[in-house]
Amino acid sequence: MAIRKIFILFLASAFVLTLPALAPAADDSAGVSETATVQAGEKGKKLPCVSHKPEEKPTCAAPPLPPHSIEGPGGIFITHVAYLVNPGQHSPVGMPTFGLSYTNLEKKDFMAATFSETLFNRIELSYAFNNLQLGDLRRDIKDMTGLDTGSNHVQMHNFNLRANLVPEGSFGLNWMPALTAGVHFKKNEDVDSIDEHLGGVLSTLGVDDDHGIDYTLIVTKMISGVFPRPLLLTAGMRMTKACHIGLLGFSDHYSTQVELSFAQFLTDRLLIVGEFRSKPDKLDELPGMVEEEDDWWTLDFCYILNNHSTLSLGYFNPGMLLNEDVNNGLAARLMWEF
Repeated sequence: MAIRKIFILFLASAFVLTLPALAPAADDSAGVSETATVQAGEKGKKLPCVSHKPEEKPTCAAPPLPPHSIEGPGGIFITHVAYLVNPGQHSPVGMPTFGLSYTNLEKKDFMAATFSETLFNRIELSYAFNNLQLGDLRRDIKDMTGLDTGSNHVQMHNFNLRANLVPEGSFGLNWMPALTAGVHFKKNEDVDSIDEHLGGVLSTLGVDDDHGIDYTLIVTKMISGVFPRPLLLTAGMRMTKACHIGLLGFSDHYSTQVELSFAQFLTDRLLIVGEFRSKPDKLDELPGMVEEEDDWWTLDFCYILNNHSTLSLGYFNPGMLLNEDVNNGLAARLMWEF
């Protein structure tokens, strides 16, 4: 509970610090309409671009997009996009980007602190620290089994390497989407200890390890000229052994999962975004402790505060999460690019 209060205070304080920048200067526009576009190369950034017409110079997505997903790479909340975060235009090393997110999952809480650095406009390195407060799971397990988990939270480290293999519009083809591949190493700090306290129950259910590697392949395309403002569509595949994205450890075999998302600009600064992430149901069920793993989806709003920061608020539906069905999760994220 103390960690939760400190994290919320930190997130609120960071937001207050950005308030003086909410009213941008005349040359600090972050819009994407033809009257308020940011061209590639301005302000030292290279942004994902697409032409409205073949003869037009491409216009670009508003900075500072994309934000971080909860695992660190550029994305929405729970899925990735093919665009890299905050690449440098005139330097091989982009400026660093930081993010904080908090999700209320009814009786549980999920928090993420994220960092990324992009190199040579093609390589994105990122890290995320995840903390899941288990809510009443510890009590329920003790009531059912007489055993104590020894902890009321699980913590996980995410180390990510992504490469933009094909930039959007490559080979002179306006329809060509961006294509990005990623390798994601995950290390769970607590699942082995919890399993030991429970006498090997998690191992019996199929949790075989405290670390694993995910592999992703993501394509993203910005659609312009169809709607008044740009629409970004993303589809991806993930090979994973993770149980609940790794928060409950990892199984011994891979499965292939699907990720989908859209991001529609409603104004030059406001986007509505939605995403879907299929989940592998790798564990045997133990009613009251570990139930069937459901697919995840979110519906969110992202507001561009200025050329350096965004604030996102949204609805998160993870379905069955360990011992309870969660259908009204609320998520918030603050991003800052230097």
